[in-house]
Amino acid sequence: MTFNLEGLGRMMRITRESVAALHDHRPRRISFAYTHTDQPKRRVDTDHVGSFSVPFRETIGAIFEQETGLQLFESRQYGNFWRWIRTEEEFASIQRWIERQGTRVFLRDCLDLSVALDLNFPEPGAPHTELGALEMESKHHQNPSAITCLSNALAETICDLPFYKDCRFIAAVPAPPEKEFHLPNELTKRIAAAISLVELSGCFTFTGTKGAIKDLPFEEKWAAWEESGLAFRMPAEVGYDGSPVILIDDKYQSGTTIQFVAARMREAGIGRIYGLCVVKTLRDTDNL
Repeated sequence: MTFNLEGLGRMMRITRESVAALHDHRPRRISFAYTHTDQPKRRVDTDHVGSFSVPFRETIGAIFEQETGLQLFESRQYGNFWRWIRTEEEFASIQRWIERQGTRVFLRDCLDLSVALDLNFPEPGAPHTELGALEMESKHHQNPSAITCLSNALAETICDLPFYKDCRFIAAVPAPPEKEFHLPNELTKRIAAAISLVELSGCFTFTGTKGAIKDLPFEEKWAAWEESGLAFRMPAEVGYDGSPVILIDDKYQSGTTIQFVAARMREAGIGRIYGLCVVKTLRDTDNL
């Protein structure tokens, strides 16, 4: 079975309104290591072996169906997506698929696909996850070995995930020119060199000033990005053919930044945009 992304109704125009509308939905992430450890479920009350369900279809629907060849169906009663598991072989296939996902976090946002490799903290008050610690060391201390570990983990994920592994282009969420070190840029440069992708990070420009936005609520954060005058322009010599672009960031907090950047790329004529972040913050409500 080949999954058709058109079935998800993606490649929509990304706007402040569409991003805000998704903020009202919960949950906005799925991780079989943290939030959905009970899947798949054994069933003794039916003639079926078990069942598999997820609360939304964005991102995970495409990847699950492409890799397993099994279809998810919408439940109008419960508002989720699910399927009966009819045989032991099918149950084992889904279990193996879940095990392969490890700590990946499947995200619900306005990008065509959106994935983080892990959470930064496994639970409140706990130490960082391994990737969370590496992200902190890379971002705040520019630790060379930590940066190498992160770029390798991202490159391996791109080569493993359906849709991502077929991409030719990659870009980093941009930082203002005056910023001396920007972890997404460094990671993207290394990934592009390692797996022979065309890097588009240099296609972003700023015509305004972007202030600090980390602790701003959503409306103010989006407005701050608009004031930055961010634009994306694809040089003709790149030979862009409308194919998907992977967009890299180190940390997914509210998701506002990566979606704003994707909105500017979509306005410039970029096709599908697949987000890939190192870590997702523990809470879904950050900066909302």
